[in-house]
Amino acid sequence: MSIFPKVNIKNSHKLLSWSLLAGGIYFFLICVAHLFGLKIPILFIYFNVPSYIYQDMIISFLAFGFGMFFYAGYSSVKRNELITTKYIIIAGFGAVIGLMNINFFTDFNYFEAEFKLKISLVNFWSETIFVFLYVLWLQILYISALNSNKKKESNKEVKSLFDVANDEQKKFRKYR
Repeated sequence: MSIFPKVNIKNSHKLLSWSLLAGGIYFFLICVAHLFGLKIPILFIYFNVPSYIYQDMIISFLAFGFGMFFYAGYSSVKRNELITTKYIIIAGFGAVIGLMNINFFTDFNYFEAEFKLKISLVNFWSETIFVFLYVLWLQILYISALNSNKKKESNKEVKSLFDVANDEQKKFRKYR
């Protein structure tokens, strides 16, 4: 019995592929938002905390890199390769841990006092939970796709050396 919900195995690759593409688009949007300083919640997790232009530029090009990483995952799943997805999931959980660390240990009261802002941690935690749920979704689809690949592997017919040689001869005759 698995702790993960059942996902239709036939659709797991397709769902994983589209979910990775959606993640790539999300990070490209984050890149644009930070590049132009558009403090849009969900694209700017700490949208009501002051930031410097150089910080936004760093986040912008890192978000572009993450977007490319997700696009590579999307492309590889379409070729039935899952190794890139494994690393995307690991990086995603690392990002969630980083966001949790910021939420727990940053003194947001300083920003409220210094800049006379009203900062609600609920916004930051809700966005962190959103990222966590997305990474968890990728994990579920990844496991389902991995199981799908294993079932396909185990259903393959094992051929004898004679059969392989015979098939090769048939192919050779066909192209003569």
